[in-house]
Amino acid sequence: MIVATLRRWYHALVPFEVRRALRVNRFDPTRRARVRLWRTTGGRVATGPFSGLLFNSRSPEDAYPPVLLGSYESDVHEWLEREIARGWSAVVNIGSNNGYYSTGLAMRMPLAIVHAFEMDDTLRVETRRSAEINGVANRVRALGIADLSSLAALPIEHALVVCDCEGYERELLNPALIPWLSNAAMLVELHDFAAPGATDALRSRFSATHQIAIVEQQPRDAAAWAARAGVSVADAARLAVEPRPWDGQIIPGRWMLLSPRGPA
Repeated sequence: MIVATLRRWYHALVPFEVRRALRVNRFDPTRRARVRLWRTTGGRVATGPFSGLLFNSRSPEDAYPPVLLGSYESDVHEWLEREIARGWSAVVNIGSNNGYYSTGLAMRMPLAIVHAFEMDDTLRVETRRSAEINGVANRVRALGIADLSSLAALPIEHALVVCDCEGYERELLNPALIPWLSNAAMLVELHDFAAPGATDALRSRFSATHQIAIVEQQPRDAAAWAARAGVSVADAARLAVEPRPWDGQIIPGRWMLLSPRGPA
């Protein structure tokens, strides 16, 4: 009786389009896969360089599936592991977003101070909270906008840099204005579609001081990530997709990896 009454009220008060959207969402295969991954991992990154990182989310809908799966930006994992092993004393994360790289690197490099720059106020709070819930808040500095003066003023001589700033890398990463960049290892997501000539500009500035490689995003091997994360191959195939929308297009990821020729 009570259930029937509630159902009648639900149909009377909730518009049909809303009810249909809720129903589609409830039974969507990708959503079910996200829920299964969330339950399997407990909201932590399943594998990869930051395995065990507690993702800054409260439900499956809040979590980005490739991050929990561990496949996120796996094209650069090998390079990242080599640089982590070098034991950098400082990390500079330009565009920290929700704190994935800033927190993950603080966890993997227990002696490093992480300078996490994020211009968006809400995301900067997320960066700080990510560090807190993973126990590294004492070494992660959640900072505001990264510009030439703020980077040049950092009290560092060497650093591991992770940069994703939507094209601003073309103007920002300049060793003539920020001298310590000449000694830094850098993982830079490239955005030539937003900042034409960014790749050529960076290559010109750093070719004398760094070994440089360009890495393109590759398709994910669903079976491999399923085995690592403990989920089905079908779920991994749905969850490992990393679309990068820009101005109505999907742009594949592309990175420049810069390793200094001198000692860290």
